[in-house]
Amino acid sequence: MDPVSLLVVPGSAVLTVQHLKSQFVPPETWLEAVGELGFAYLVLATRPWPEGAEPGDAEALAAFTSDEDATVSAAHVVLPARSLRS
Repeated sequence: MDPVSLLVVPGSAVLTVQHLKSQFVPPETWLEAVGELGFAYLVLATRPWPEGAEPGDAEALAAFTSDEDATVSAAHVVLPARSLRS
């Protein structure tokens, strides 16, 4: 098994990093784009999520991802998306 993999199924996706698995429900536009492209562009932040910010808070996410220090210090990965058909 690859150390990092992405499995995309209708309505959800599973990101596996070594022994950690995270299932999530991305927006339909994300699923469509990954289906067309065959890959996802992941940005893995090395900085912690802002204290007090709730996961799913669009405003906090926008501020975090537009912070130049956060993006420059992050790992950027183009990850092939697998499906149950591939």
